[in-house]
Formats: sequence, structure tokens, C-alpha cells
Amino acid sequence: MQLNNQELGKILVAQSYLSEEELQDVLRDADERRIDLRLVLFERRLLTADLLENALCEYYKLPFYDLGGKPPSREAVAALPEEFARTHSCVVVEFTPKEKITVATADPLQDNLEAAVRLNVGQANMIQLPEKGAKAKKGFWSKTEHLPDPFPGTVTFCYAPKSAISNAFTLYHKPLATRFQAIIGEQKKVAPEILEEIFQDAMNLKASDIHFEPQETDVIVRFRVDGVMHEAGRLPKQFYEGIVNRIKIESNLRIDEHYAAQDGAIRYKSKAGTMDVRVSIIPIVDGEKVVMRLLSEYVRNLTLADLGFSDHYREILERAAHKPFGMIITTGPTGSGKSTTLYGLIKMRNRPDVNISTIEDPVEYKIPGINHIQVNAGTGLTFAKGLRSLVRQDPDIVLVGEIRDAETATIAVNAALTGHLLFSTLHANDSATAVPRLIEMGVEPFLLASTLEVVVAQRLARRICPSCRFSFTISGAEARQLFHGAEHYFTTDELVHLYRGKGCAACGNTGYRGRVGIYELLEVSKDMEQLITQRKNSTEILLAARANGMKFLFEDGLEKARAGLTTIEELMRIAAPPDDVFFTDTHNANRTDATTGK
Repeated sequence: MQLNNQELGKILVAQSYLSEEELQDVLRDADERRIDLRLVLFERRLLTADLLENALCEYYKLPFYDLGGKPPSREAVAALPEEFARTHSCVVVEFTPKEKITVATADPLQDNLEAAVRLNVGQANMIQLPEKGAKAKKGFWSKTEHLPDPFPGTVTFCYAPKSAISNAFTLYHKPLATRFQAIIGEQKKVAPEILEEIFQDAMNLKASDIHFEPQETDVIVRFRVDGVMHEAGRLPKQFYEGIVNRIKIESNLRIDEHYAAQDGAIRYKSKAGTMDVRVSIIPIVDGEKVVMRLLSEYVRNLTLADLGFSDHYREILERAAHKPFGMIITTGPTGSGKSTTLYGLIKMRNRPDVNISTIEDPVEYKIPGINHIQVNAGTGLTFAKGLRSLVRQDPDIVLVGEIRDAETATIAVNAALTGHLLFSTLHANDSATAVPRLIEMGVEPFLLASTLEVVVAQRLARRICPSCRFSFTISGAEARQLFHGAEHYFTTDELVHLYRGKGCAACGNTGYRGRVGIYELLEVSKDMEQLITQRKNSTEILLAARANGMKFLFEDGLEKARAGLTTIEELMRIAAPPDDVFFTDTHNANRTDATTGK
């Protein structure tokens, strides 16, 4: 079991990593926010992940094993049954039959762990001895009678974080296509078995979407992981109808409808956690295409720091989010994390004395203490009508899922003007473009100027895998040649330190694992209010924001690339460098700050 906050705190004080006063302070913060103590320690920079691992290794008196940098072989991992490894949060890193086994564990203090390992080595397909009156099941040995001979060699342990061990469990799994064939060959209930395997893989890989794409002879199954599509496997076409019907039944959709689009939802529960799944089915030439959006529970606990906001940006956002009225808008393409940012803000303000309501399509995450309203066009509950009714419900804060039309925009601005704090999203390429877009929708410029507080433009960049990250150095001249359009950020005679991922088992050999946000934050000042009132275009607004020290999306991403969070190649994929017009002599000082961070 993972150490609770109190237990972890005692270890850190005993190992002199924290003082008693610091511990009590961070424990109070963690308890109030109901989050893991580790998150508070990292947020406050009292400890890094490496120092925390060192502290635990010293406490357990075990060496540290880097599962990412030196992944074990599939043969070694298979020396212990998967069910046993998951239950005991351990994985085999070295194995010599009858001679030696080395096990990495996140919980070395488990009772009788060595004895249990000895009994289960090489027993991947044994039958667990049942309790009286119960049926035997596949699993691991837990009884003390009729057991196989224990492993005779040396058993040694080392420490690895729980997250790294969980990533190593993927080494148990054969490719999905291979598992599909095994399920079909066993002639079991194909649909539920295959869906179970797909969901498990998607959760292990932290996929955001699952796609079923029917072709003429087979069905391609693809996952979107960290914003990039990957083929996971292929299914014979004859089994697909049963799988689609299974999805429809679990989503409460009509199974006799094959020629119309349908939308539904599934609540999927497993040992690994609970997941809300949004289902979309549309007819295409070769059948029905199914796309499932996976909404993991862990997103509910993300803070603004977790999302990648700098300290300066967090201060601006938190200050705006604590005002009694006004508008905060997030912009960006679909899948850029706009709603997640707004959820981070409303979670920060979610207290018993604050009335918060949302109107969304669909409701993505349900948070206790917040009133969620689902848009329903069939009953006439649109964003505009819902918002008009909602402001009569005495809310302090209102979250509108998206401003899509002139009516919603006008009501939203009027709500912000009449004493409500309003959060919403808007599709725009950058922060300044949101202003003319709202004016084009019919919002009066003088109303917008007096209500708009902050506009956040954002993208999600793939994060370099921390397990296989390495650094390298190139000259400024090489950087100017490699990164076309970003020449302004490199001088010919400088040395540029950058990072990449080698590719390892933890990241599926991609070099990336997880994502980090890059942001452009436009704060509406008195000068900016005048520009909005005068209907200035987005370039003029950006130039004014630039003069006030605003960093562009690309510049925030470049800082994160130089810090080793992402790569410049990934940054260039999702955010274009700013135009030359922004690099006049008037703005050179700001350019220097953005590139060096000094």
C-alpha cells in the first residue's frame, strides 16, 4: 500500500529532508485540498522527485532501480504472475532460473513478501487454492498447503516508484492483435472480452480516445496517446457488429439504428480505476465508426501547477479568479485542454460559501459541490437559454462550456457585468483574436472592455519521457538552420542546450510520455480596454500586450523546451513562431526576456 501523508511525512522528518514545522504546514495544505502530500512538496519546491526517491531508499535501506533507464526484459518480468505483481506492486528486474531473482517494489514493508515471491516464481499459470466452498481461480499462491517447491535461489529487493512499476506492467502484455486472435480462438464471448482488453490497454497507455474504424475486410483499432494517433490492432470484420452492439447497449443507444449518428456515455470501472467514456457513433461507407473519449478521474485533481502554468501566470489567473465579477476566457483548438484549465479554476474556488454552476455540452467531469447542467437541444435547453435561466439561480460563478453564437456571447457578457464571475471557452488561434471574434458576434466593445479580465490561449505539447530523457548541445547557427521561423530566438555564437527522449518501455519507445500545457496569457489592462473600445484588430492588441511584457505561445513553449519538458520539434508541430512584425527594435527587450527567461 502507498504510504499515506502522515507516514510519508514522518519518514521525511526522520531522514532530515523536512523540519517538523515544514511538515505540519504542508500536511495542513494537503488535508485542506485533499491531495497527496507529494504534490504539495513538489509545488512548493521543498523536494524534487529524485530527492523523494532518495529519502525512501534510505529509509527502506534498499538500492534504487531506474525502470525507465534500464527496463527489464519481458522474460524476467514474466517470472512472476501479473496478478501477483499488481497486487504486491512489484516487478522482476533480473532473473536467473534456480539461482537468483531481483524484484523492484514500491512497498518493501509488506508482510512475508520474500516468502510469497519464492512461492510464485515461475507459476504464471497456476491455480490459486480456494477458500472452503469457493471456486478455484487463476491468480497466485496464497495458501500454505499443497504448494509448489519454493524458489531455491537468492531473492533480493530494490526500490522503484509505484508509477514506474505500473508502467512496467505493460511488458506483460502481448500486442492487442495477438490477444484478439487468442480471444477469438478460445470461442468465448468475443465482444466483452475484446472490449475489456482494449479499455485496459487504453488506461495503461493513458490514451485520450479510442477509434474503431471499419474497412472493407477488417477494423482498425487506434488510440490517441498524448495527442498523436497510434494503431493498436486490427479485428476481423465478422466480429465487429457484435462489438458495436455491445458498445451501444452499454451506452444506452439504439442497436437497431445503423444509418444515423448517435451519442452516449459509459461508466467503466476496473481495478485500475473508474473512467467516464463519451461515445460517438456515425455511419460511414464500410460500417459504423465508433470514437470513445476517455475522461480519467485523475484529471479532477489537477492543479494549475500540474497543467504547466508558470508562477507568474498562476498569480494572474488566481487574482482574476477571485474577483467578484468579470470574464475569463480560454481559447485554442479542440483537445488543447481549455475545459481542464477552467475546471482547475472552479476547483480552486469550490467552497461551501461559493455557489458555482456550469452549463456544458457534454458535462465532462462531475465535481461534488458544483451544479452541472447538460445542454439538451432536443428539449430546447441550449447554451443561451440555459445561461439566461442560470443567472436567475443566484450563482457566484458560472462556467459556460463554449461561446458558440451571438446570443450566448451577449448573455455571457451581461452576466459578467451584473455581478457574476464567468468562465468560458472560445475557438480562436491566439489570445488577442478572441476580442474581435466576440465583437463580431455582436458584443458591444465598451461592454467587453469593462468585463473581460484575462484571455488564455493554450496548446498541449507532448512531454519528454522522464525515464529516458537525455540532453545535448548544438550551436546557435545550427539551431537557426534547424528551426526555421524561430531564428529570432538564437544567436549565431551561442550554445543551445536541448533535450530529447531516447525511447524506452515506459513511453512505448516514442520518447514522450504525458503532456504539458504551453500558454499565452493576455491580461486586460486600462490601456487594453481603450484598444478594445476602439475596435483595434488582433495584431494591434498583440503588439500592445507585447509591449506590456506578454509572452507568445511559442515563447512559453521555448522556455519549457530549454527546461527539458518538451522538444522544439514538438513545439514547432503545435505552435508557429510569431511573425517578424513583433520583432522590431521597440520590442527587442521583451524578446530577450522570453528566450532566456531572465
